[in-house]
Amino acid sequence: MKLAAKTDIGSVRRENQDDYRAAQQSESEAWAVVCDGMGGARGGKIASRVGCDSIQRYFARNFAECTPGRENVFLADVLQYANREIYAMACKNPEMAGMGTTAVCALVRGGVVHLCHAGDSRAYLCRGDTLRQLTHDHSYVQELVDCGSITQQEAEHHPKKNVITRALGVDGLVRPEYTAESLAPGDVLLLCSDGLSNAVTAAQIQHILRETPFYEAPDRLVEAANIGGGPDNITALLIGLESEVANG
Repeated sequence: MKLAAKTDIGSVRRENQDDYRAAQQSESEAWAVVCDGMGGARGGKIASRVGCDSIQRYFARNFAECTPGRENVFLADVLQYANREIYAMACKNPEMAGMGTTAVCALVRGGVVHLCHAGDSRAYLCRGDTLRQLTHDHSYVQELVDCGSITQQEAEHHPKKNVITRALGVDGLVRPEYTAESLAPGDVLLLCSDGLSNAVTAAQIQHILRETPFYEAPDRLVEAANIGGGPDNITALLIGLESEVANG
């Protein structure tokens, strides 16, 4: 298994409010998370950092308890823990009230990726010539698409595109969404903030992941987002499976 990542302030923002963490637990196990902060110039950066730090700490302390079959419960607990940490900090510091962060967290083990997320940071699966989005955005615009009020094409340019409906830290409880997907040898997983997905098309992402050496791909994705004119921070984190997927 391989890990590679890149985060960038982008072409407009004054600071980078994205953050990420990743670690390989064993030959067949790895986890990763991408967070995209919100809540003002100070709050967003702190929320994403606290979210990532909390998730990293939870994995370090508790991963041994994540036995096969409990991945969904474990990942939900991971995000709830991070949610409590961010919310508690916001409650203690009035100037940080309302801060929060999206989070997309992945655990790969035994040829399966387990995902838990809140917000509009995404996970994609690149397999050969196809790229498929694995997560479902928690956003106002996605709700409009789901109920048929607007088309997916209209959603791309909707003025409320960045209004999210779930995030870590804005309330005492969060409702993360879990999904799992079987993996195949050679698959590449992409976790990213909306600074990438809003600025680079799925076709462009797929082309870069297919044609670029693995460890160079995050840089190429960030470059493409900056060229695409996206105003936001950009984060791309890759998990690559080797030619054979271990079972363990």
